[in-house]
Amino acid sequence: PPPPTRSAELSRAFAPGASRADGARVSAARASADSGHPRDCVQSAPSIMPTALLMQQSGPQAGPQGQSKTVTVTITGEHEHVISGYSLLKGIGDGEPIASDRFAVGGHEWVLLFYPDGKRSTSDPNAPSPADDPYAALFVALIGEGPRPQGVVTSVNGRVVRAFHRFTLVDQSDGGRHITKGRQRDQGAVKISCARQDPNARNCHGYRKFVRRSVLESPNNGYLKDDTIVIRYEIELVVTSGGALNRPKQLAPAIDVGAFPTLGDQIRTLLTEDADKTDVVFEVEGERFPAHSLVVAARSSAFRAMLRTGAEMREGSEGIIRIGDVRAPVFRALLQFLYSDELPDGTGRNTSAEFASRRADGDDEAQYAYALAKSEASARRRAFANRGGSGGASSSSPFGVPADAPELDIAMTQHLLVAADRFDLTRLRAMCEAKLCDTVEVETAATTLALAEQNHALALKQACLQFVASHLGEVMLTEGYRHMEESCPNLASELLKTVAQQNQAAAAAAVAAGGG
Repeated sequence: PPPPTRSAELSRAFAPGASRADGARVSAARASADSGHPRDCVQSAPSIMPTALLMQQSGPQAGPQGQSKTVTVTITGEHEHVISGYSLLKGIGDGEPIASDRFAVGGHEWVLLFYPDGKRSTSDPNAPSPADDPYAALFVALIGEGPRPQGVVTSVNGRVVRAFHRFTLVDQSDGGRHITKGRQRDQGAVKISCARQDPNARNCHGYRKFVRRSVLESPNNGYLKDDTIVIRYEIELVVTSGGALNRPKQLAPAIDVGAFPTLGDQIRTLLTEDADKTDVVFEVEGERFPAHSLVVAARSSAFRAMLRTGAEMREGSEGIIRIGDVRAPVFRALLQFLYSDELPDGTGRNTSAEFASRRADGDDEAQYAYALAKSEASARRRAFANRGGSGGASSSSPFGVPADAPELDIAMTQHLLVAADRFDLTRLRAMCEAKLCDTVEVETAATTLALAEQNHALALKQACLQFVASHLGEVMLTEGYRHMEESCPNLASELLKTVAQQNQAAAAAAVAAGGG
């Protein structure tokens, strides 16, 4: 039959029920007619497939892929703190806490702080007045964290944790009338800052008006029994897992670096393992101390000058240097410092912790860190000695000082201070100053003050001046004060000046408090 005409194709394409394929053929026919191409070009038109056919061949389209999930739960913990001898704590002072032991919840370290005489705030208009029936205060403080702390959230205020806290004063009469305070779920969790180094960060939570003292001390209430109170604390730490902001920290394997010997540990073994290689001998009170000239010259300009000029050298071929006006035990400790950069009791091994402890003004955390550092230092010295160093040292140090030697007493530290100043050992002098500042007392204050004046220990001198000025009547009765007057008469005027400054400061404080 003859091929359909163009008009016939158009009629069929636009007729009811016509398919898209028909329309495609029409379009191709149109293009062929307009371009003058042969009719057989129309046969390729079906390769332009309609959308419905494409969908049938490719299958159903996939929906959104993947899923994420965050889960928020609470980690609970409890701690009970028993305080005995409550009556002896009255009068301890406003803002002075009785602290519990540290306890861990969720990888964080916490401590309870009970304030028998309250914790008033001068900036809080609602704070209880001292004239009112006084309150005892109770707080919990976040003071540290382990390697995997949980629930830490980074906010505009820094790193914080969120928790619900409940404090309970226990009724010990079994009457069940416990006093409990804490935040409810509908009130939201409390945020506590992890930034303990920031003085403006809020790292504690509690109640200034936890319980009236009259209620606490009433014998009818059962809270105070046998001069003992019991405090229970519960915490629910809010922890969120999942999500891009809650990925756990990738932690390196725990390595106890402190278990390995330090440079000082290894250098001081020179006196045992390489004793035959010493090239100089110090003679003190008839006792000889072999040493390495390279080590002592590098550590002390005074010893370097002696070795360079041969000063005080006896029988130069023997290389013996006589040291006068120094006790043999003092020189032994000084020599240990030259080789190890620390004193026999471990002072100097953890300078940052010691410094923080002395500047802590009663900060329990800093004191704890200092004690822990000293304990670790002692343990490491014992472990290193038991291993024999790198080849056979005994359990005592190369200087005959036991690895667990006790702390230096005041007299030895004073002698070391004099020796450190004489031999230009500025670090040793600073270490002795710091120890003596911590041990100033009535019997030794004047003697230590004279010592500080004579040996350029300025920080120690100021500490002693302040102490003596505050305890002048008691200090003046000691032998040390008479010694100070004879050896350093110029200190009397400085002492009077310090007393006057303290009196002025006290008067100004009284006026500021409304007592003037």
